[in-house]
Amino acid sequence: MKIHEWEPFLRTWSDERGAARRAEEPSEPPLGWLGFDPAPPERIAALEARLGAPLPPSYRAFLEVTDGWRWAGEFVELLAPAAEVGLVRELTASLHEDLTMWEREDLDADLDEDEEGEDEEDEEEYESARWNRAVQISLAGDQTWLLLDPGDVDGDGEWAAYRYSAWSGYGPQRHDSFAALMRAEYQGFRELRRPEAP
Repeated sequence: MKIHEWEPFLRTWSDERGAARRAEEPSEPPLGWLGFDPAPPERIAALEARLGAPLPPSYRAFLEVTDGWRWAGEFVELLAPAAEVGLVRELTASLHEDLTMWEREDLDADLDEDEEGEDEEDEEEYESARWNRAVQISLAGDQTWLLLDPGDVDGDGEWAAYRYSAWSGYGPQRHDSFAALMRAEYQGFRELRRPEAP
């Protein structure tokens, strides 16, 4: 997905989520647009000032279409509006403790493999630094959080994005960008909820 395609992508997601709800619970009111009004430029600028870095392009473009999102996949009920996005260590002390206690074998499958030659102490320091700088972009969910890593940036300015579900038995799932994370969340919704065509 290109970053200029957020609106049609999100409209499709809203329509399909609404159709799934109608199929499951016909008496419930329609969901409509799952997003909100766009984040004004000053709100985006304030978030960048709080984080001390420009936002990754795909996330910034998303906020310019909708300041938050309902039902980002099946286990995240709400993506935060820009005013409520912040560092994990500041927003959720208990989650930060959980993240730093992940065992090495859980992380091996999901985090960068660049650390293979490092000794255990260096790796623990790197891992601690990674989650100390992590940005939490979700608010409500089924023990599931969506995060961005401003210290893992590609040549296009995109930050690595993670989904962590405490109940999964796995470490965080890494994606190359916020856009890639949202594609994965949408695909997860389609696999679980999208009604079959008649």
